[in-house]
This record gives sequence, C-alpha cells and structure tokens, in this order.
Amino acid sequence: MADRACQTAEDAESRDVPGRKERWSLAELIDFETAMASWDGKVTRRRVDSSARAAVMREWLEARNVEGPGRRWVSAMGLAGMLLGLLAGVAGAGAVWGTLDRSSGGVNVIWLMAVTLWVPWALMLLGVIGWLFRGRLPGIGLLGKAVEHLSMKFVGHEAREVVDKIRRSGELGRVIGWHIAKLSQRVAADFHGGAFVGLGAMVLFKQVGFFWETTTEQAMEGALVKGVEVMALPWSWRLGLPDVAGSRSSSDWMETGLGWWPFLLMALLVWGFLPRVILSIWAGFKERQLLGNLAFQAPHHRKLWRGLTEVRRGDEPKGPVDGALVLSVGSGEPDQESLRPFLLRRLRMNPTAWESIGVLDADREEAAKGALAKSPAGIVVLAEGWSLAPRQMERALAEVASRAEGRRVVLLVGNPSDKGMQPVTDEERAQWERFVDERKAEELELIFYAAS
Repeated sequence: MADRACQTAEDAESRDVPGRKERWSLAELIDFETAMASWDGKVTRRRVDSSARAAVMREWLEARNVEGPGRRWVSAMGLAGMLLGLLAGVAGAGAVWGTLDRSSGGVNVIWLMAVTLWVPWALMLLGVIGWLFRGRLPGIGLLGKAVEHLSMKFVGHEAREVVDKIRRSGELGRVIGWHIAKLSQRVAADFHGGAFVGLGAMVLFKQVGFFWETTTEQAMEGALVKGVEVMALPWSWRLGLPDVAGSRSSSDWMETGLGWWPFLLMALLVWGFLPRVILSIWAGFKERQLLGNLAFQAPHHRKLWRGLTEVRRGDEPKGPVDGALVLSVGSGEPDQESLRPFLLRRLRMNPTAWESIGVLDADREEAAKGALAKSPAGIVVLAEGWSLAPRQMERALAEVASRAEGRRVVLLVGNPSDKGMQPVTDEERAQWERFVDERKAEELELIFYAAS
C-alpha cells in the first residue's frame, strides 16, 4: 500500500510540474505493448498536443480505450511476492530452529550462519556476477523466476497467452526485470527477517546455548575469530564480541556460549535483512528511472511514431517556417521546383538553402558545413530511395547530428527522374525504414516523398 501511494504521488507530481516527463506505470506499459501486438498498422487522424514521444504514445493508448492485462499482471506479481515472502519468512525461522541440537539444547553457530547468511550471500553474488556479464537485463535469479512463474498462475489463461508474448520485448523486458528483481529482494529480506524473529523467539522462550565444533579446531577458531571481528565492526564498539574460544563444543559450552546471540541477531539484521532492503530500493529506483525515460525505439514503435507524427504534422495550422536547409547526399542535384511545394505543405519548412554532402568536392563540403549552422527552421537530408548506401548515409547523418544542436532533422527519401521527384517503391521504403530503425536515433524523422 505504501509503494502504491508513493507511486501515485510521484505520478501526480510529474503531471503538475510543467516540462517534466510524465512517467508511465508498468501496467500502462504492458497495456501499450499488448495494444501494439494487435495493432493493424492504421493510424486514425487525431490531434495530439505534445511532441514528446512518450506523451504521444500515451495519447495513442488512451485513444484506443481498451483495457489490457497490465493491472492484472502487476497485481498478480505483487500477490506472488507476498505469498513467497510469507513462505520465505517461515523458511528463515525454520532454518534457525533446524540448527538446534535437540539432545543438548544448543545451536551450532557455524551451521546457523551458513544457512542464514553465507549461502544466501553466495547465491546473491552469483546473481550479481551473472547480471554484470549478461548486460542490461537484471538477473532475477531463482526467487525472481518463482515470482514470475507464480504470478502467471493468477492472471488467467487469456491474459497469460498475451503476457507470454510481450514480457521480454525491448524496454518492457528491462522494466519487468527490475520489477521482479525488486520483488525477489523483498522475498529474500523476508527470509532474513524470519530468521531474525526465529532466533529472537528461541532466545526469549527457550533455554539455549551456542557452540561450534569441527575436526580442525585451531584453523576453524582462527577463521571464526577473524570473521566475527569483521562482521561485528558496525556494532562491536557497543555490544562487544562473542567468546569464540570459550564456545568450542565441550562440557561447559552452555555457560560460555551465551555471548553469541546478540552477535547473531545483529548479523542477521545488518548483513542479511538490510542489504536486501537496499537492493530492493535500488531495483525500484532503476524501474522508475526506466519508466521515466522510455524511448520507444523498437521497430514497431518507430512505425507507429512515423504514422502519428505525419498525422499530427498535417493537422498543424501554423504556416511554414523560413530558414530550412536542404542537404542532398551524393552528387545528384535536387529538383527544387518539385520539392519546394512538398516541403512547404507536408513538412511546414520553407527551404532557403540547398547544399550537397558526401561529394568529392572540398569546396562544396565546406559550404554545406557552413550552411548547417545557419538553418533555424531545421535540416532536411535528401536521399535517393533506390541508392541506399548505409556507410555513406551513416557518415552524412553523423555529420548533421553533430551540428544540429537540437534543431529538427528530417530524412526525406524520394526518387528523382526526368519528370521531377517520384515516390519510392514498397521495397525501397522497407529498406529505408529498416536502416533508420537500426540506427535508433530518436531525433531523426523519416519522411517519404509523396506526389500531390
């Protein structure tokens, strides 16, 4: 409930502050990807009030007015986390009581620390190492897989089929990964919390002592002393240290082993529960960070964005803005007479300079670079649809991007002919869309020439 209230407050704050990005929720992102999976490729003419990609995508989702499985699955993951957390708490308490020697009434401290601290820490470190080598997607580990698997049992058959198709897609996969990592760390924290409560109850309600035993007594004693000193650094100044040598299994260990229980309780709290809480908070921060900076750069996102921006641009009532630069790539000279009406009508850009880039002429290259700094209305990179040369185009776009300084950049693709500029073929269109999609450049608009 506290997390939900905090998220609601953050969403409200992001809506109230002008110019601040409106953060998506995980449920909304799941619903969006579900809608994209069933999108027929058509875009309804509808004005949108923002040029930010995330805001435009949200308006498209709201316009569809279709309830997806997002809220149901997020709730299911939360319920799965709660159930597994309850089981983990019981398991933690059971692990502590499992180290109790019933015949002597003593607890083997080596076994207790092994099952409640050392083994969980080893598993956590293996998960962190795996994540570092795998890359951006967090390693959710066994607990995360259990949370995900159990949550799928609660969403229903129809929602399960949809969720199974979209849960690993692009940005959504990374957000879900951090969300599950957050829940799994909470489950792990519940395990250590259960161990803390179990040990506390044992000390309060049962006469119990603490001991250790091994066949290599001297080596184990030295290791325990060093380990205890390191682990107790945060609190040893206040609570002191247990008597390691005096608690070796012997006839009088019950009297000398009682100093262990404050150390063990603090170790479970500081080295067990607290790190898991910190990791859970960090995973939650990473999840919110991703939701606040969604780029929507997957190929299907770009296809929708192209359709929506074309619709929006056609609806704008503003007149053309003077000062656009048309920069043709290659040696071909653009047909200004056929291009100017298209630029005025479709792009709302009035070209005042025409230059070339990517030619074997140093003077023309320098003129183009100089013109890049003098085009307040934006830059139109003109390319021939039938002659896509990826390396040449990459160099040209990189040059433009390095000098654009936030101005509008449009990649206009058409085929020049004796009759003026002509539209590209369907095959050429697909090639250019694939080229732009692979670049993942959010600032670049891809427009295809269309005869009036």
